[in-house]
Amino acid sequence: MSDKTLQLDQVKTKDFILLDKNGILITLELPKALQINQNRQETYSATPVIHNNSLFQIESTTFTVELLDVIDASSNAVASVRWWDPDIFEGKKKMTFSCKGVKPGETSDCESNQPEYTQIRWNATVSSGRGVGKFSSILSLVELKYGPGDPIDSPEGPVVQIG
Repeated sequence: MSDKTLQLDQVKTKDFILLDKNGILITLELPKALQINQNRQETYSATPVIHNNSLFQIESTTFTVELLDVIDASSNAVASVRWWDPDIFEGKKKMTFSCKGVKPGETSDCESNQPEYTQIRWNATVSSGRGVGKFSSILSLVELKYGPGDPIDSPEGPVVQIG
């Protein structure tokens, strides 16, 4: 119940694009923006989704998503961001996901290699004042049936405001 309540406190969600290449999209649904009080945290359940807008069937794909800390205009970290296991209160910066059998025109949720990490957690690192920065991530395409790709530095993500 508390997980749902925290998510309802935030603004509407949107699909942030982690990969958009040759008709293959990988997205992550997150809040458009987050308001986090100082010395607090927010969690949000999130699973990457693969969209096959190509003419070819995807037999399988494996990729890693690294969550980067939120940095303000002065290069200060205003929030740490981690894949989060709510049962043991542990976070990881990188998580590997796999997707199987996505036909053209279909989508599929991807599965983590560590399924207990079901959330993304933003933890405010600002103890006084205010801070605003933009969340970002890096996606490394480890394997896609028709070939590997280069790491993609995603400029998209929610704007995070502390205070």
